[in-house]
Amino acid sequence: MKITLFGATGKTGIYLIQEGLKRGFEITVFARSNSQFEHPDVQIVRGDFTNQNLLREAIRDSDAVLSALGPANIPHPNGIPITKATDAIISAMKLEGLDRLVAISTGTAVDPDDGIDMKIWLPAQLIKFTMPKVYKDIVGMAKTIRASGLNWTMVRVALLKSIPASNRLNVGLYGHVKHNLKISREDVAKFMFDQILTSEFVNKAPGISTQ
Repeated sequence: MKITLFGATGKTGIYLIQEGLKRGFEITVFARSNSQFEHPDVQIVRGDFTNQNLLREAIRDSDAVLSALGPANIPHPNGIPITKATDAIISAMKLEGLDRLVAISTGTAVDPDDGIDMKIWLPAQLIKFTMPKVYKDIVGMAKTIRASGLNWTMVRVALLKSIPASNRLNVGLYGHVKHNLKISREDVAKFMFDQILTSEFVNKAPGISTQ
């Protein structure tokens, strides 16, 4: 099985790469043109999200796309770059006939069926009013994915930690399943790869957290 990763050069990316390789998958990483990223066991396609041909090259013949794109710099750039990058990925997927997308998101991007969970709602409001560009981009990315027509899953997380996997997760919509704020990046990687072969959360946006 072949998987294409976006956002794999960030902190969560190395866990996605390790998990994919552990499962015996062929991994292609799309890295920005100016990235210094190197890895001996994955194929790397370098380019910018404005280059549709290189996006298609990275996606071609893949069975699924996993995206760990998210806010990485403070201050956040103008112009909703994550939303635009996600839209470009979706366009390339459609051109290549690929329809399975699993992407990281956050509780800031509210699901219509969410209940009330103050642990999630309060940080989201804080981001909305103190980092409006981040908020706009996170929400914009989620709207773009929902409107894509793909078989998508958004894996919503709160505080990502570089700690060993617990393998015991709370999974479900906020306000309906009891969540805490922490989640291991390794747990996230495992959960995202698990979604490739199941339809349980297709066109859904479960929150996940460590029990």
